[in-house]
Amino acid sequence: MGRRGPGRPVRAAALALCLALTATACAGSLPGDNSDAAVTFAATRASGGDLGALVERYNEANPDAPVRYIPLAAEADEQRNAMVQDLQARTGRYDVLYVDAVWTAEFAARGWLEPLEEKRFAGPEILDAAAETGRWEDRLYAAPFATGTGLLFYRTDLIDEPPTTWQELIDACAIAEEHDMDCYAGQYMRYEGITVAVIEAIASAGGQVITPDGEVAVDSPEGREGLGFLVDAMAEGHIPQAALTYNEDLTRLAFQHGDLMFMRNWAFAYPLMNSPGEESIVQGRFDVAPLPGPGGPGTGTLGGNNFGLSAYSDHKAEALRFIEFMQSEEVMRDWLAQTSTPMARDDLFTDPEILAEAPYLGPLREGLDQVQPRPVTPRYNDVTNAIQKHAYAAMTGEKTVDEAVTDLQEELERAVRGV
Repeated sequence: MGRRGPGRPVRAAALALCLALTATACAGSLPGDNSDAAVTFAATRASGGDLGALVERYNEANPDAPVRYIPLAAEADEQRNAMVQDLQARTGRYDVLYVDAVWTAEFAARGWLEPLEEKRFAGPEILDAAAETGRWEDRLYAAPFATGTGLLFYRTDLIDEPPTTWQELIDACAIAEEHDMDCYAGQYMRYEGITVAVIEAIASAGGQVITPDGEVAVDSPEGREGLGFLVDAMAEGHIPQAALTYNEDLTRLAFQHGDLMFMRNWAFAYPLMNSPGEESIVQGRFDVAPLPGPGGPGTGTLGGNNFGLSAYSDHKAEALRFIEFMQSEEVMRDWLAQTSTPMARDDLFTDPEILAEAPYLGPLREGLDQVQPRPVTPRYNDVTNAIQKHAYAAMTGEKTVDEAVTDLQEELERAVRGV
């Protein structure tokens, strides 16, 4: 199927746009240029592994349809901007896109992604939760690759068993105080991390921010309970004020340096903190568990990256071959070993050899049975910005929980309507 190619005015606009963009957004003529390449693959340069090496491996086995890797910026917002600019201009510069799970709905709703064959790219070997992040309106638009959910990291030298409820976690804070350390932290800086934290807390309380039908539902007893847990923990000192500046790495460093007893973070932190050396004082003295909730194990939210096929690609058949290669068990197994990133294939969570090297996959697999995706909406950027604004205001004491939830409901209703 050929590209739905732009006319002359659109091509002229695309050229003008490219001239105005930074080198990152127009990277198609920069690093890794290969004039013989049939397919281009646009992905972050900060994946934790060597995507370029995987492309080279594919090219050795497929000399008839080589792929060129186009590294984009490390920051997610800059990656998205580069992709959006190309897709809006319909240039077809990027054939295969390494998309964040929360971008699927927006890209698919705008007609930018080609629908994919469910059986070929989301068969029974793929986790249901991971496959769901690639769907929009019951059709698959992104092939699942990397997945994951939040975990509770805890100090095994200070407690015997991890807390399974919020109250158990708060009660254990007395032990942290005895050891002159802070109790608990996640990512509460005003960015995507606080969106994740709030969605997880509300979901753990049994609520939703936006229902699968697109109805805004955050103004509820469960919404108040979830946000209230975070706000009260901050006000009472169980979450340190410094956590308002924490992203994933700063949270990890606080735990790694012995300043936290409990931490909510992603799986990437486990091997970094358990490696020999002076960088970590908690090596061999921590473990992970599913997140706690009000009455038992809580609900995490999904993270991950998938492969999308541009609707404007001139090389769809060749691009699909490359996506199939990247979804293979061999590649996913290698990527897990390289990056410690949980992968979308279910069997990789139960392989004894893998579990011996990555024991965090067991609790993480448990958590994946309880996950709730972030709101699936083409207006996700507006949604997450609203959550960040009002949740941060509540956690800093600028608003009460009631005020924040009420205001968030109103702003989200406008956001999903596109007002």
